[in-house]
Amino acid sequence: MKRLPSNLNADELRTYRRWTGGLYLSYLAAILVAIVLTLTNRPSSELRASNEIQMARLKSSSASIDAPAAALPVAKP
Repeated sequence: MKRLPSNLNADELRTYRRWTGGLYLSYLAAILVAIVLTLTNRPSSELRASNEIQMARLKSSSASIDAPAAALPVAKP
């Protein structure tokens, strides 16, 4: 039968608290690392603004990717 923490003697209770404390600290460290990675790897507002400008230029350009005839002719040597 599994012993509950209230039924443990002093040495077992100390070991139990160390294990559970270590487990909680490792979860906390993993969560903090995930938060830091999320905050540092997101694109900045300047990059987003430049991407929006580029997308607007692409949408307004008359050249079509699907139509090969709209491409500039290639000079042959």
